[in-house]
Amino acid sequence: MKKSVLVIALLILGQLSFAQTILSGSEVFGKDRKEGFYMTLNIDKKYIEKDWSLFISKYGGVAQSREVFNITAANLPDISPDPINLMTKVTSDQKSKTKIFASFDTGGGNMVSQNSKNFDGVENLLKDFYAFAMQNEDVRLAERDAEESQKNLDRVTKTGEKIAREIEKNKREKEKLLKEIEENKVDLEKLLKDQTTNKQDQENAKIALDEKTKAVSVVKTRIKLSNEN
Repeated sequence: MKKSVLVIALLILGQLSFAQTILSGSEVFGKDRKEGFYMTLNIDKKYIEKDWSLFISKYGGVAQSREVFNITAANLPDISPDPINLMTKVTSDQKSKTKIFASFDTGGGNMVSQNSKNFDGVENLLKDFYAFAMQNEDVRLAERDAEESQKNLDRVTKTGEKIAREIEKNKREKEKLLKEIEENKVDLEKLLKDQTTNKQDQENAKIALDEKTKAVSVVKTRIKLSNEN
């Protein structure tokens, strides 16, 4: 958990350094190159596109075409009392690093520049978006961390349930073995008793055989004597 908090803190510090830097530049829209301003954030492009579209939608209807987000008559009173042709683009040339470009046409091709008196309004707009995007990123990171914790809980819970099942299985097998041992003990006692009885039966049979053998001998002797007389 401490590691997750540290990672989030480092990400926030990294974002702050970018958020304070708003630079002049230009981008091509269709066949025209527009002057404007841009800043870079360490947030995945797919999240910035979603957040940026939502953020600027309060200033007018957003027309989106791939990475371009335009409002033909944006209501931005802090920049101009008249509708502004807001042309923006969200691009990224590396993972988790996204560039937002915005061009502000106040009418008649007059573009807001860093030397314009209304540049403060542009700067505040971009910084407000930075705060909005960072807030959403913090939520995503917290949710991601919570999701990982939930997955870990599910994993250890599943392992615990498996262990409990193995314990119950082991108990049943133990009970079965103890029952078999008890049954085996009874069978052994019966076999030992039968063995003792059988030995006595063998002894009795042997005695009986000896007696019968003697009887046969006596009869043979009597017959022999009788024949001699």
